[in-house]
Amino acid sequence: MWRFLNTGAAEAALNMAIDEAVMRACRRTEAPPTVRVYAWRPPAVSFGYAQQVEHEIDLRLCRLSGLSVVRRPTGGRVVLHDEELTYSLIVPESHPAIGTSPYETYRIASEALVNGLRRLGVDGDLARPPLSSSRSGTAGICFSSASRFEIIVDGRKLVGSAQRRTAGMVLQHGSLLLGPGHKRLPFLLPEGFEAQRETLIAELEERTTSMAELLGRPVSFDEMAEMVRLGFEERLGVTFSDAGLTPVEREEAERLVAEKYGTEAWNLEGKVHTEGRFTNRSSV
Repeated sequence: MWRFLNTGAAEAALNMAIDEAVMRACRRTEAPPTVRVYAWRPPAVSFGYAQQVEHEIDLRLCRLSGLSVVRRPTGGRVVLHDEELTYSLIVPESHPAIGTSPYETYRIASEALVNGLRRLGVDGDLARPPLSSSRSGTAGICFSSASRFEIIVDGRKLVGSAQRRTAGMVLQHGSLLLGPGHKRLPFLLPEGFEAQRETLIAELEERTTSMAELLGRPVSFDEMAEMVRLGFEERLGVTFSDAGLTPVEREEAERLVAEKYGTEAWNLEGKVHTEGRFTNRSSV
């Protein structure tokens, strides 16, 4: 049995905390494999767990722009979450439906998303090198390039994903662009990146697209969420249950906000403060 969760829009720290809480519950076999979709309110900047935030974005500009900032439990590069649907796939590493390697999991999840896009009349392709190289040198910025098995349409990136495997679990999540909000990210680069800003603005314009641009109309979060659900059901050969978050998952997510994702120790330094001590960012 698989579960589909549509948790709607939430603050950045809570979004990341829910993903981890679900992963922990699934690892304890208290929850089934889960596909979740969500949005960000207010819009937020997230970055990979191994990145140094001061090298990626200007925190002062984020505050002035009303943007939250959070460190993800997965890898990957900086993302501005605005006008998008975020998905997460949370499943035991040994589950036969997701393949036997990270790249197989990427491919399977992307094929599921392509199925959903097709239902709206969008034909997506799975990216392969050399699309992964970036001419601008802003290697920490997501959507300036497409990595293997990410989704492109007519050569332009529509979906970016990141993955982490830990303690026998897979957490993969990614951003499906509904509108052009992600293009604000170059204006949040830190001091010293002025020379790259104009290049990155041009790259995002040239190399990315959105559902609104492709279809010539707004695509709502809920409309896209239903297509994602159907796409995963088709690719995995399953029928999702509609069970929501359990009380245990909700309680654990609230604790993770307080102890991890809502703290500067985690978001700025990658450290978690629990029971009077700090642990490093690998503790997921």
